[in-house]
Amino acid sequence: MKKHLFLSTIVVLLTSAGLFANSPEQKKEPLKITDSCYYYTLDNGLSLFVNENHTVPLTYIEIAVRAGAITQSRETAGLFHLYEHMMFKGNSRFDNSAKVQKALSDMGTASWNGTTGLECVNYFFTIPSSELENGLEFWNAAIREPLMEESEFEVEKKVVISEIQGNESNPDRYIGYYINSHLFPDAPWQLDPSGSVSNIENATLETLRDIQKKYYVPENAALFVGGDVDHEKVYELVNKIYGTWKNNGVSPEEIESVIVKQKDAPFEKPYLCVVPYDKISPQIAQVNVMYRGPDSDFNEEETYAADLLGFAMGDPDSEYKQTFINDKKLCIPMDPDYVSSGYSTRRRTGIISFSAVMISDDFDSVAERTVYFKDKVNEYMTSLSQKEFIVPLKNRERISRRLRDDKVYDTETFKGPLSSLRYNWVTNSVDYYLSYDDKVISASDKDIQNYIKKYIAGKNPIVVVYVNSKVYEKTKEAYEKAGFVEVDKSQAFWWQESEGEK
Repeated sequence: MKKHLFLSTIVVLLTSAGLFANSPEQKKEPLKITDSCYYYTLDNGLSLFVNENHTVPLTYIEIAVRAGAITQSRETAGLFHLYEHMMFKGNSRFDNSAKVQKALSDMGTASWNGTTGLECVNYFFTIPSSELENGLEFWNAAIREPLMEESEFEVEKKVVISEIQGNESNPDRYIGYYINSHLFPDAPWQLDPSGSVSNIENATLETLRDIQKKYYVPENAALFVGGDVDHEKVYELVNKIYGTWKNNGVSPEEIESVIVKQKDAPFEKPYLCVVPYDKISPQIAQVNVMYRGPDSDFNEEETYAADLLGFAMGDPDSEYKQTFINDKKLCIPMDPDYVSSGYSTRRRTGIISFSAVMISDDFDSVAERTVYFKDKVNEYMTSLSQKEFIVPLKNRERISRRLRDDKVYDTETFKGPLSSLRYNWVTNSVDYYLSYDDKVISASDKDIQNYIKKYIAGKNPIVVVYVNSKVYEKTKEAYEKAGFVEVDKSQAFWWQESEGEK
């Protein structure tokens, strides 16, 4: 939801991991995550993270649910986003959207929003610390007791449909959906929070209430509170306000049952795509080579090796960057920022990527150089997997310092640690967060070798090259000859073939 407009921002964020409840009859002793950050679990399973930062008299409150695109079926894709809109349309305390907005204004809300992402739906605002209890009660009513009025529902369906239709013409959106549909063909709708127009048109309040009963339960939710607060006081208030929230007999297994295990190897041969893209300069082309990576739900240990290698290869002086920027055939500027690699940790849709920006007046050769870049990535990574020493001790020490510095930097704001914790609560667990630095640094060279061999060396990626639209028209034949498929919005969305929507 955007402030004052009741529109929603769909973001690629993240989900996973169950946490345990303690006895409500005893004084809770929290897990101390940092000197200022504490973790509690209520008796009903609700996770509570509190980060004290008394710099300014403000408080940030966020409630997150492990849901979103990842928990959609083909038929329900888009309904978690629609539900997010309805969260702001009235509840047991404020019975229409005008009263909801007035309540936000009366609390002195500095900013507020709601997002539906790949693995998480979350709602948040920043308020004066004196409004802590009111803020907690606001989200309690919104998440537990939305009214779901028919008149508001029909209006909001139109708002969501307009957003979906806007996405269809946005190159940044449809290119991403095109890539996801090919990398994750088993269930591409589980990477599409916006869903299809027909799903929204056919949505009923009964379906939304089913979503609420199944996913909006305390064992599948977490509350994040940061700022000028006392953690024990926050726990007391949260226990009083949210302690009666019920799980409706829903088991974690039932919540997880809809999530699809995606293919580890979606391509029988490299899949080559070219994107005519008006936003890109005629003087450059950008190439992305993407492989399926480890999924944190199944391959947690492999994520440490992936991240350690990513940190090492991201160093400006790394052999990886220097190898590619010094290859004259690629025409990459002599700046390490123009070559990158990375791994995105997700529960079921891990992605490994290698990227470069190429410049040249001879754009007839870009198709050929893109294929060359893809082959060179495979050659380099295969060679790396055969090395006995991949990340030396001095590099590990540097990466360790960076990880420590990042956590120190996080603590400078009251939201910083909470953002990191939410990410880990969603994709992994609190234990993963606490042990992450040590496990990344201690990943062995053998672990990295196995990771490369399993996911990259000799595997078939999707290759995407972005070129200026006018340049593409002049060089189209070269791409066709090299076996590239042109990407456009008529091919981008998983629902187009079944619904005949072009």
